[in-house]
Amino acid sequence: MASSTLSLKSLRDTSTLKSEISLLENEKNDFIAKLEREKKLVRKLQEDLLEQKKDFDHLEKQFHHFADIEADFEALQQEIQLERLENLLNIEKLETQNTSTDKKSKEEVKELQKELKELKKLDPVRLKRQVVDLKKKTITQASENKAINIALVTTRKELKETTAEKDKFDSELKAALSESHSFWQSKDGEWVLIETGLVLKEEDAPKNEDDRVTRIRCLNLTTGTSVLSNELITEGKEKDLASWLGEMEIPEDVSKEAGKRLKKIAADLEDEDD
Repeated sequence: MASSTLSLKSLRDTSTLKSEISLLENEKNDFIAKLEREKKLVRKLQEDLLEQKKDFDHLEKQFHHFADIEADFEALQQEIQLERLENLLNIEKLETQNTSTDKKSKEEVKELQKELKELKKLDPVRLKRQVVDLKKKTITQASENKAINIALVTTRKELKETTAEKDKFDSELKAALSESHSFWQSKDGEWVLIETGLVLKEEDAPKNEDDRVTRIRCLNLTTGTSVLSNELITEGKEKDLASWLGEMEIPEDVSKEAGKRLKKIAADLEDEDD
């Protein structure tokens, strides 16, 4: 009858651990999904930045092109004005020398008026306005590129933090999976002690197996609640008892057994160091 009772409680213990492991695996999948989304966002930002750079290069070429047009237009305008003055002077000389050249002079004036009309079609005011608009668009494009770069840096930082959280979560999951059986159970079947390498939230994930910290988990099979060991008490009335994290009340005989295990773990580590 006693062995049957122990078997049922052992099954209850295994069910509780499986539930904790399943929860940790779900959280791991969520972290991996988040990591993939962050990677896709980084790739998208990189592609956008490349497209923006192509647009910026195109706008810069247009800017230089319109600047060249503006310079050529001004030079052409000055050249035409000088040419027109020279033609007018020649016309005046010809009119004083021979009235027969009046018809030819009028034709030359007509040609000059035609050329002037063609120049007006170029609309220099419109060209200047386009150049100003292009400069403004170039400045706006540069600001947008800067904002994209800042967003890219921020995303990379978040990705790095997410990766660190994932590494820590993997260590926690590995520690939880290692809690496959208890090394001690109370006579009344209410308390069990389990070795665990679970990493606390405020702690960094161990870089290798040598840095892993082993703790004792005390599990109440009646309530399903558990608590982790803090350290081994080395002096006073409670010497050789394990102290616990949190306010959960643990019987003295349970703390004594946990203390024995912590002493053994410490001794094993010393032997490995030697």
